[in-house]
Amino acid sequence: MAGYWLTAIVYMAVPVVAFFIMRGCGAAKWLPIIAGVIMYFISTRLCDLTVWATLFSAPFAVKQAAAVELICIFEETGRWLAMKYPLFNIKSSGSAVCYGIGHAGLECWMRGFSTFGLISTGSRLNREGISSFIEEKTPEAAEAAVKELQRLADNGIINGIADSAEVITNFGFHIALSLLIFKKMGEPKFKRRWLLLAIGLHYALNFMSWLASLSGSPLISSIVGIVTGTVIIALVYRLIDGRSIIGEILYPMDS
Repeated sequence: MAGYWLTAIVYMAVPVVAFFIMRGCGAAKWLPIIAGVIMYFISTRLCDLTVWATLFSAPFAVKQAAAVELICIFEETGRWLAMKYPLFNIKSSGSAVCYGIGHAGLECWMRGFSTFGLISTGSRLNREGISSFIEEKTPEAAEAAVKELQRLADNGIINGIADSAEVITNFGFHIALSLLIFKKMGEPKFKRRWLLLAIGLHYALNFMSWLASLSGSPLISSIVGIVTGTVIIALVYRLIDGRSIIGEILYPMDS
């Protein structure tokens, strides 16, 4: 339970902390944050709608797998469109960071609320026992419920710490991709290969997380996600000259 509490709090706190950091730098802008929230919501819903329309009669598991494969394209295209057109006034590196805060922040809060749901399930299990989860179920369904509860119960405090670190890494990953697209769009001749790179990097993180999940160990999955996300952030930092961006945000009058 402590591990889940830690993860849920980190999910909810990271976007808020990021906003106040930007506010302390004088770079917090609400419109780009709202843009990030809107574009994340629209891109995920469009992805789901596309999958359901094209795979209408397919099993749910197939639709879910297809959505996971397509979401990177929808999210990064949405990020690019939000920065391409002046509607959301994303004209500085600070604004691009704020877009990332909105984009990743909504995802964090959605997963945070889901984690609070798991905490509620754990509290019910501790209070009422396992019988309340398996009564009136078929033997097969009861066995599946017990296995799922056991899997959730195996997530200890070490896993919670690793999950929390992965949350922070993934948040930074989305900030990095927002800056990558923004900075490359500012070049005289923007080439769409940078959008393709953002999509590819997103796929790389998702693929490595999926590959690690085959180990059956949540801890290994989190560690692989942290390492992969950190490598991608470092790569983007070099591509966009991250030091100059930090200087632009901290000392806007000098840029």
